[in-house]
Amino acid sequence: MYKRLAILFLFVIFLGGCTSKISTKSSQPPIRQLVNELAMDKRPFVGIFPHSSGKLLTLLVDRIGSEFKSVTIDMEYLSGNSLKGGRIGINLPVNLPYAQGFLLGSCSTGGKCSFDTNLINGTIKTKLGVDLSTIHVLKSDYLFVNGPVNSTDGKLSWKPTKLKQTNQIISDSQGLPKAFDQELSYAPIMITSTSPEKISGELTIKATTSKVKVYDGAAYQDQKVTSVDGMTVIKLDTLPWSKSVQITRDDQKGASESLTIYAVGPFLLLK
Repeated sequence: MYKRLAILFLFVIFLGGCTSKISTKSSQPPIRQLVNELAMDKRPFVGIFPHSSGKLLTLLVDRIGSEFKSVTIDMEYLSGNSLKGGRIGINLPVNLPYAQGFLLGSCSTGGKCSFDTNLINGTIKTKLGVDLSTIHVLKSDYLFVNGPVNSTDGKLSWKPTKLKQTNQIISDSQGLPKAFDQELSYAPIMITSTSPEKISGELTIKATTSKVKVYDGAAYQDQKVTSVDGMTVIKLDTLPWSKSVQITRDDQKGASESLTIYAVGPFLLLK
């Protein structure tokens, strides 16, 4: 009797071991998330533009490489003391450049919307799926302009000529709108607007550089700068480049809207 129980006990242990080995072999490998490790020439261009209504943003994405199988963008922003946000998924393949409206608020199923105010700054995480085991994550920041503004790390400031300037956003575009083969000493920075009027003010970046280029909508041009105590100072009084895009309006039950977006930059600080 005891011998038969002992054999049964050993059989159960053996069966449990076999089951464990089978499940281990069939489990999915862990997903690697590589944060800001993607080379600049492989990164998509991600532009964020204000909307004249103040109720949404326009997101423009271009130059998504064919090696990426999926793209999702997580956007967060600070409204007063409240952190808000949402996610945008881009179904690949897609016609580029891709434009999408992003609601600064929320809408009920009945169509009633509420909108956030006192907008301060935000972050963008672009997640690029290569395969089932690898995702490249690009993280960058943006600032809503309502007078002089400073980045949270203190390395960048923008002082518009109009001290009560609104409807501008200053951001890191993650990638570049056109191929560029020189190495950068700082992230590509652009200033976007809702207006075709000149963007005027003083942009200060805590970084040294040998030279600065600026994108004018078609090519990279030399930009006059001043270097002071390890800071790069760019004085602007520049007409923005523009592009016509079409977005959806979540605050208008998904209606389509054609609009023109405006930007100066990105500015490229060269090593």
